[in-house]
Amino acid sequence: MKYTTWMATALIVVAGSTACSAGEFGLSAPFTDDASSGISSSNTYTHAISGGTAVSVNGVSFEALTDAVTPANFDWNTNTFSKNLVTNNFGDWAGGGTVTGPETIALLKDFTYSGNGANQPASQTFTLTGLTPGQQYDFRFYIRPWDDAGSGRPIDFTFTNGSEVDTVAGPEDRPGTVLGTGDEMSAFYLSYKYTAQLDNLVIDAAVGSAENNSGSFHMYGLSNQVVPEPSCFALLAMAACS
Repeated sequence: MKYTTWMATALIVVAGSTACSAGEFGLSAPFTDDASSGISSSNTYTHAISGGTAVSVNGVSFEALTDAVTPANFDWNTNTFSKNLVTNNFGDWAGGGTVTGPETIALLKDFTYSGNGANQPASQTFTLTGLTPGQQYDFRFYIRPWDDAGSGRPIDFTFTNGSEVDTVAGPEDRPGTVLGTGDEMSAFYLSYKYTAQLDNLVIDAAVGSAENNSGSFHMYGLSNQVVPEPSCFALLAMAACS
């Protein structure tokens, strides 16, 4: 296992496996419009899921995840707690914050969440199935703030890819803190690049350990895209790791 702090200045492995075999976490720059979301019809997606309502962003169709409807090759487990959704509600992210792209805003205005509230160590699990072992993928959570008060909604993510277990933690409601920009009204994505060991990827989103926790993880949108085959130059670099 490796543990990573979910901050732009500290996306650093602090315990565990080598960079050649481990999954790799990353953060996008803040979104300014639809194009800067990184969502593109030129990518090949195995999963594109919107919490609450189906939307289309840059020609990519995001299927709706609700308390009653679950897309194919996907599972959302809240254990003993209720499945909930909020639609057409920005919370404290007034009018989409600093994002101007209408399609990206549509993706981010709805979300699902677990009814565990701030209970610890409660969590919800997202499972992607139908993956191809040996294929490289780039998984992304699309994130924006909901509550500008409280503890910032700290979330502990655990990504399980076969025998590889990688963990990252940070405050979902504090994009400016996470990205190091100071703009808490921005939006971004958290990326996890990995080579599938099995036909599934399991992501656990647990309520953080901070005092006065803000509550469970808000799932606005997620995607999983195929990483294109590396160039000859990249293959040479990979060989140096073996």
